[in-house]
Amino acid sequence: MLTIEMLSDLRCPVCSTGQLRVKIEKQEDNKIVEGRLICDKSGEIFPVRSGIPNLIPMTKMASAEWRMWQDHLDGFQERRKQRAENPERLAAKMGKKSQPQRKFAEFTRIHRGKILDIGCGPGKFRFYFDRNVVTYYGLDPIVLPEVENFPFVRALSEYIPFKDSTFSHMIIISALDHFKDLDMFSKEALRVLKPDGKLHIIQSIHEIKGLMSAVKMLTHQLKDLLEDRATKVNSPKAPKHISEFSTSSLQACLTSYFSVEAVNTYHYRWYSPTKLFLTLSPLSVD
Repeated sequence: MLTIEMLSDLRCPVCSTGQLRVKIEKQEDNKIVEGRLICDKSGEIFPVRSGIPNLIPMTKMASAEWRMWQDHLDGFQERRKQRAENPERLAAKMGKKSQPQRKFAEFTRIHRGKILDIGCGPGKFRFYFDRNVVTYYGLDPIVLPEVENFPFVRALSEYIPFKDSTFSHMIIISALDHFKDLDMFSKEALRVLKPDGKLHIIQSIHEIKGLMSAVKMLTHQLKDLLEDRATKVNSPKAPKHISEFSTSSLQACLTSYFSVEAVNTYHYRWYSPTKLFLTLSPLSVD
């Protein structure tokens, strides 16, 4: 949901510098239910419907690469729908997230500050923090019913609609493999984090370093195969994962912009991919 308090943190995702003024059509307490956000520099207009601001820069979405990414996103939504409707199917059971979020929350050591959760889904991670000392914002291109219960923007990781140095912490929970452009994201993350801010990531990794990791890799490929045909919604060429990572490749994607502060791994079920936990700090920009 879009709240009055969020307005001072927002900025235009299209021109990067414009302030957003609000035209409120309907308001309930501190929640903006219907209206528009208008960039005072570019004139770009972003609608607010049912409390959700759509800050996806549609003028940037016309390229073939972004159309492919949208086909990928549609497939992701179809898989989520099928898992919910058919929980007894093998692929649904294999793909059901155990959400080792409690362990991850402990790993991050976040005790206060302002958090941006990118790819937040239903925003469950907010429950691990004291809302009296932690401010939680969610960002996701997919709108789920739960987002009406917390501060949320519909937006992209490559075009983060917040001002410079807004957040003390940024969280990405098993979503990095759906980002279209990791370089664009890293630049945006560096911009919206405070100089002493932290980027915290949990992500499945796929690499063979022995028998058990080989079993995990084969199980992952089997699950993808079982789901793949049924969820190519618009394009058979749309990938299920934009990126897949090993430990080294994931860190290599980010270390031009961040230094690694802490690393850990988490193992849940014997067949579940290993989860890599990372905490990173912004590199200083001269």
